[in-house]
Amino acid sequence: MLKHCLISASILMGLSALPTTAIAQSGDTSPVLLLESGPSDNPEYRRMVFVKYLVGDRVNVAYKAYNRSEFIQVPDTTPGEMIRDCAFGKTTSFSDIRAFERADARLARNGQAPKITRFCIKGVSGWESQGNRKKYLDPIFNGMPYAATLK
Repeated sequence: MLKHCLISASILMGLSALPTTAIAQSGDTSPVLLLESGPSDNPEYRRMVFVKYLVGDRVNVAYKAYNRSEFIQVPDTTPGEMIRDCAFGKTTSFSDIRAFERADARLARNGQAPKITRFCIKGVSGWESQGNRKKYLDPIFNGMPYAATLK
């Protein structure tokens, strides 16, 4: 559990605490991230997010999150074509990320299951210095609990 909390703190608090092999970034530019949001495989959570750090056309490290504070490292099973589409294709626009946030909130209010949605974030300048990490990632994680419920 401690490992998961440390990993999650790294992801949500700046991404800079992860080993340098996990993040291929230059200066204050975002790493190449492939994120997938969809229905949870755990009945206690409505939605989960996979976070995948790409290096070239491969996933360097992958995490699964049910909430905003615990990320579990998982083996990657992403199809190669999907990875290449992100690595060498179009970046998801910030307006598309905000549209997802609104659509998912509407689904949640109506008691509907989340839809599988993929995001490709790369080359965002001012990742830390201008707050773009928070700006781009928060809408994807909004609506998810901040931590696991203690029983």
